[in-house]
Amino acid sequence: MPHLEPVKMRANKLFTRPWRRMQLGAISALLVVLSGCESIPKNLKDFSLPDVVTGKQLSPKADLPPPTERSWPDSTQDVLNQRARGFGLVNAPELERYLNGLYARIKTQAGVPGWPGGVRILASDALQAYATGAGNIYVSLPWLTSAQSEDEIAALLSHEFGHIYLHYHQLEGAVADADTAAGLLSIGVAIANKTAEVTGWTQVDSLITAYTLGRGLVTTVYGRSQESAADTFGLNVSLKLGYSYEHGMKAFLERMASWEEVNEQREKDKNEKILQYIRQQAKDNAAKQNPNANKPVSQALAQSSGELSGNLNSALQQVFFDINKASEKVRSDHPPIVERIDALAVAVEPFPELQTDQAPVTKPLKSALQGKRSAELIANYALAFKAISAPKEPGSMALARKSAVGVTATHAVPLFALYTVLNEQPAAANRKRVDAGQVLEANFSSEPDRAWITYQERSNKLKDVRQIPAAKKIMEQGLAYFQNAEEAWPQAIRFYGETQGWDEAKRLAQNCSKNFRRVSVRCTQAATSPVEVANVERKNKEKADQIAKKWFKTP
Repeated sequence: MPHLEPVKMRANKLFTRPWRRMQLGAISALLVVLSGCESIPKNLKDFSLPDVVTGKQLSPKADLPPPTERSWPDSTQDVLNQRARGFGLVNAPELERYLNGLYARIKTQAGVPGWPGGVRILASDALQAYATGAGNIYVSLPWLTSAQSEDEIAALLSHEFGHIYLHYHQLEGAVADADTAAGLLSIGVAIANKTAEVTGWTQVDSLITAYTLGRGLVTTVYGRSQESAADTFGLNVSLKLGYSYEHGMKAFLERMASWEEVNEQREKDKNEKILQYIRQQAKDNAAKQNPNANKPVSQALAQSSGELSGNLNSALQQVFFDINKASEKVRSDHPPIVERIDALAVAVEPFPELQTDQAPVTKPLKSALQGKRSAELIANYALAFKAISAPKEPGSMALARKSAVGVTATHAVPLFALYTVLNEQPAAANRKRVDAGQVLEANFSSEPDRAWITYQERSNKLKDVRQIPAAKKIMEQGLAYFQNAEEAWPQAIRFYGETQGWDEAKRLAQNCSKNFRRVSVRCTQAATSPVEVANVERKNKEKADQIAKKWFKTP
């Protein structure tokens, strides 16, 4: 994997010269693990997508290539699995009807009106959109509320449908066998869970980080050309439907570029907080474990040893961040946007008529967003995410309460907002000690609104206060509905390990690996007991101490 080399060079800048030799060795070891041939399945290394790898692009006016035959995963099952991720999906029938009307036109234009799949709305405040091999397209609310015209939404859907039509999801089977991707995701989950409190992250940040850190890392070699091909496919189809290039595909990509620019600094700040925490934690642990802490020389030794251990750990973590950052530049969900914009400009250059000023289509989108139910839903979600982002603010309680009424009274995001604020501001709840988790149970009663996160959060909190029977009941209710959702099982296995024993967790992990290959590593790691985790951490510490002793001599 030659793309890892620049990552290593950037990571070397983390330290002053005395640490460089050790740091290079540690980083090299990590890179060997990540790039080793045995960690990547043979079917992925040998996988070939000729039309993608050669960079052959579709002309804006050309006929589409014939679709390939394929077997379709169950579309309904796919939707269930998305509802087990993050905050799940937004139950917005009117908006979905509008989006699926556009999607039907796109399929018809592509000559495949009978293909399965539909458009669903992600319960996220980020600019997110992706397609799955089941034919479904998932779009977040900010895409709908920030788009200036239907041209842009049609371009977005056409682009995502390009991934489906061009059958890029045949990669999913190969990636499912790659332990590397799942392993990195588990690291992301651990980072998010362990650092959320000390770094001031919200629970939303933790969820997004846990998902994002592992997504798509193995498919980097194909990502850039996939996205470019999907861009030209989307341009072709949207233009044939009568939409504008300027207000459609170009606006779609420019909006993505703006989002990334705003989001980049936020991610840098989070990463730096994690690194600071790792370094400080290592120093604190070294000081606590030194029996001669009252001696100045021993104190200096402990501090130096702790700093070294912390620097080594943060070096590995920085490499992880940099690997993720580097892969974002080429992977399927995050290649360089500016290059894609330039590529489209080149594609339309031979066709002056496509570049003429054309009025955007605005009325249908505006009408869909301003419908009574949809407008209320959008407003309530905005209030909820605002409350979640700053739950300790004095006005957050009012925002959260207002968001969890009317059409969103049973939706996961508004209920989670109220739950979060109640936990952060117990005095604001009429100065009574209340069980904030009870508000989440409203989500259980509405089948169209159910999200796995509410069952997971409620059962875990009950477990934490030793209400084990009640916790098990909630978990069982959740699994009765989400048992076929692969994303639910790692958390469920962890829960049962903590409540019914780690032998039971390992049994469930074996079943998970058999039934859900894509999360098999995460399920196995979820069944790791605290004793086993402690043993691994002890061995890691011993390695760090051995390195420290080579550099610092005990007096």
